[in-house]
Amino acid sequence: MNCIRSLTDGNPACHFIFVVADDNSSDGTKEALEGLKESADIHLLYGDGKLYYSGGMRLAMDYTLSALPHELDYLLMVNDDVEFFEHCIEKLVAQSIEQKDAVIVGATQDAGGRLSYSGIKYTKGIHYEKVPVDRWQEELDTFNANCVLIPYKRFEQTGSIDKMYVHSLGDFDYGIALKKNGCHIHVGKEYVGLCENNSQKGSWTDQELSRRERIKKKESDKGAPMRQWFYFLRKNFGLFTAIKGTVTPYVRIALGK
Repeated sequence: MNCIRSLTDGNPACHFIFVVADDNSSDGTKEALEGLKESADIHLLYGDGKLYYSGGMRLAMDYTLSALPHELDYLLMVNDDVEFFEHCIEKLVAQSIEQKDAVIVGATQDAGGRLSYSGIKYTKGIHYEKVPVDRWQEELDTFNANCVLIPYKRFEQTGSIDKMYVHSLGDFDYGIALKKNGCHIHVGKEYVGLCENNSQKGSWTDQELSRRERIKKKESDKGAPMRQWFYFLRKNFGLFTAIKGTVTPYVRIALGK
């Protein structure tokens, strides 16, 4: 609710059509969104509780391509946990136009002012860095999709998130797909809002967990399942990197790293 209100109230020069995938929530979200329809243009889609991130985004993107008008200007991918600053999307639109219809990634910061999510640049092999806003002129490789503005014609050319992904990797893969289709990707010149980094505690990278528990979490839908990870690496980096990169996490777990 706060996400939608902050976008509409904080960017009066923009007209938003919201496509929201509700994955079988039971906390009153559906009812609250239904009530918000009177003041915002909202299309609600429903899942069975097993969509997760990539599945939910794919459902919304497929619906957008099939059911919404084709004369839209941009697709804006956002996570609803971002607390958006005023006029942030208007500024992303202006930058996209300035940089000749580029994809613009809205970088977020945590409560301490540190970069949390942004555009991604690969540095060596599959190692990467999150790019800060003062490097907005640099060409990037992909992104965290917490806030990404994509020219609509580029969205139509590229399509939706790959069906292979359930939760993680969908946004990274989609950014790479956009770039392969000729898109230029840049980070925005200013932070768009506040968003805390996801905690590593309790995830498969948490070194305090047992090896068995870490492997179980890695292979869960919200982890980095072997089949999806291998697919992502082979598709975007080649077979050798895929084999090496698929084995490495298990070596790390075995060594307690």
